[in-house]
Amino acid sequence: MKKQTMKCMGLLIAASLAAQTAVPAGEILAKTAKPKLSVKRVQVKKGESKTVTVKNAKGFKITVKIKNKKITSVKKKGSTAYVIKGVNAGSTTVTFTAKKNKKKLPLKLTVVVNANTEKADTSTQVPGNVSAVASAAPVANPTNQPAGAPTATAAPTSTPAPTEFVFIPPEPIKVELTTDAPAEYRETANDAPLADQGKIETISYETETYDEGGSVPMTKQANVYLPAGYDESKQYNVFYLMHGGGENKDTWLVDNDYTGNKKMLDNMIRNGVIEPLIVVTPTFYRPDDAPQIDMTALTSQFAYELRKDLIPYIESHYSTYANGDVSDENLIKTRMHRSFAGLSMGSMTTYRAALYANYDVFGWFGPYSGCAGGGGDTSAEAEKIVKVIEEGAKNGMPLGFLYCGNGEKDMAHDEHVECMRKATEMTDYLVEGANYAFIDLPYKEDRSYGGKLGEHSMWSWHVHFYNCLRVFFTRE
Repeated sequence: MKKQTMKCMGLLIAASLAAQTAVPAGEILAKTAKPKLSVKRVQVKKGESKTVTVKNAKGFKITVKIKNKKITSVKKKGSTAYVIKGVNAGSTTVTFTAKKNKKKLPLKLTVVVNANTEKADTSTQVPGNVSAVASAAPVANPTNQPAGAPTATAAPTSTPAPTEFVFIPPEPIKVELTTDAPAEYRETANDAPLADQGKIETISYETETYDEGGSVPMTKQANVYLPAGYDESKQYNVFYLMHGGGENKDTWLVDNDYTGNKKMLDNMIRNGVIEPLIVVTPTFYRPDDAPQIDMTALTSQFAYELRKDLIPYIESHYSTYANGDVSDENLIKTRMHRSFAGLSMGSMTTYRAALYANYDVFGWFGPYSGCAGGGGDTSAEAEKIVKVIEEGAKNGMPLGFLYCGNGEKDMAHDEHVECMRKATEMTDYLVEGANYAFIDLPYKEDRSYGGKLGEHSMWSWHVHFYNCLRVFFTRE
């Protein structure tokens, strides 16, 4: 009876969290008329203002917090209206928290402030997007001038000020992220018909250790999932998926797939939930005859092999958006058709080998269960995350989505939460529900083998994989 009660409680918690992923645990409101903002996004020019209203706020106390006060200011106007003023170019988040008794509901408003673009005096200034040659005063024709006479020259132009980058937050995703996979994508579901089952083949590729002071060649293997009906005349997105410590290339889809990851892939494609895609499951481990290094160091060192050898092999042998061109220029151009995710030590690999080291060739990231590792520096990791994403955006490489997954009883829970809490406080470039989410799974005891949901287990990672399959590759 106790087990059944716990199961029911877990299902209720999961359903509630799935419906309100933006609300922290313990702060979920009853289904009544809730306060809400008249708009969720405001765009103003520097120095200009717009008014936002909090609706259904009767009986609630509203408090306001601005993430970056250098970007915008907020002034209350009446009982429920607020004036949003642009202070400096950029973007930030304003959180209106509606409180009533012990209940509170955060309402997030994205504010984008554009630089005030008054029309410049074109006789003395050159617009930033027009060449100086085109906008200079015409030069007098010297052919009719006496020999030695000075020729007329172009009117002097001032050097244009560099255009200030303004981060415009992406639109919210249309996918509702869940805290458990639906029954039709669990281990108890039926296999897809044979004609709708993808196939897995093992490839071998040449690489190196890339160790400083002496790189040693080695041959490694990876598994490649090809969707049913794989057609070389079509283009496919590629999802690179890494295992955890002590595991190998077979962990996700072959040897120990007791949660039904392969079955889930087949059925999601068959049902049209996701587009057919290629999934690659490599290993960060080295062959026994290769020089060995610390396992944690492998999570970073794998970056070289990934960029120089694995990606080029996959995207020159299979039909992807790279079209066989594995030059750096083309891999960067097609980055939004490439994702990387991993569990546990694979989660750390996702941060270190993909996000930090190869952000320019990946658009989508899924670290499940860990970032800094035990005893790691969460502040240092947060700074790396923010630096890569902000510099990427400024260089024309926006983040597709950073999906962070964990569970309330996962041994890697606290450090992962702390890393991302610090990162989101440092930047406005991580926009929850648009290009970022942290899904924390509740503990549930209805799993019978290999751990429970909400623990450091494949049951949890199965759910995170399900969510990523649905949200990755949803925009160019």
